[in-house]
Amino acid sequence: MFKKILIGFVDQPLFTSLFVADFAILLFHRPPFLFSLLMVGALVAMSMYMGQKLELFRK
Repeated sequence: MFKKILIGFVDQPLFTSLFVADFAILLFHRPPFLFSLLMVGALVAMSMYMGQKLELFRK
């Protein structure tokens, strides 16, 4: 499962850099409230996209 996730992130370097940058800004900085809500929404959307694209638990 982890190998499939890593391959998915390596295949899309722009998406991966956006995801990591967004996560790091939210984790290590304190952005304004509305901006942080927007960024959390973007993280949720990116996670849902990657979940659908990778189909980790497909039988």
